[in-house]
Amino acid sequence: MTVFRTLLLAAAIAGGVTAENVARFIAEPPRSWCGTARMGAGDRFRWTVTRSAADLARLLAPLHVGPVRAIEVLERGVSGRARALRVAGSSGSTIIRGELHIRQTFGGLRSSLFVVEVSGGAATFRGAGFGHGVGLCQTGSIGMAEAGKSYKEILQHYYPGSVLRKLW
Repeated sequence: MTVFRTLLLAAAIAGGVTAENVARFIAEPPRSWCGTARMGAGDRFRWTVTRSAADLARLLAPLHVGPVRAIEVLERGVSGRARALRVAGSSGSTIIRGELHIRQTFGGLRSSLFVVEVSGGAATFRGAGFGHGVGLCQTGSIGMAEAGKSYKEILQHYYPGSVLRKLW
């Protein structure tokens, strides 16, 4: 995550990492390089994925919870990413822990920075980003390059204070 994006997220969640603050950050995206690239910006910067009841039944079959009634984020990290969530179904409930595990469980979500709504047995995930949330945004780098920024400017944007030097 860029320092700029980190500051914007920090401002959005200044009152604490709550579902409301995360939802607002996702619904009202800040202006950043990550949303400007011609190649793929639309589906990486902000995204929506719906898993049908049939998709959820297939994906969650190993958990033996039955048809899904609710999905609740129980814990978020300092960046707002879901670290633990509860899936409640007609046959029971379970807790899924770990950002990558959560993403994989629901069929490869782009990020664990999301809010989720269950309706009619289907789940709609609205999220931000595409990855683990640290370091350089590849889509943003492309956007900066398209705007004529040099590699040095791009690296300084993502890693302020860093120094480029030859090591060999």
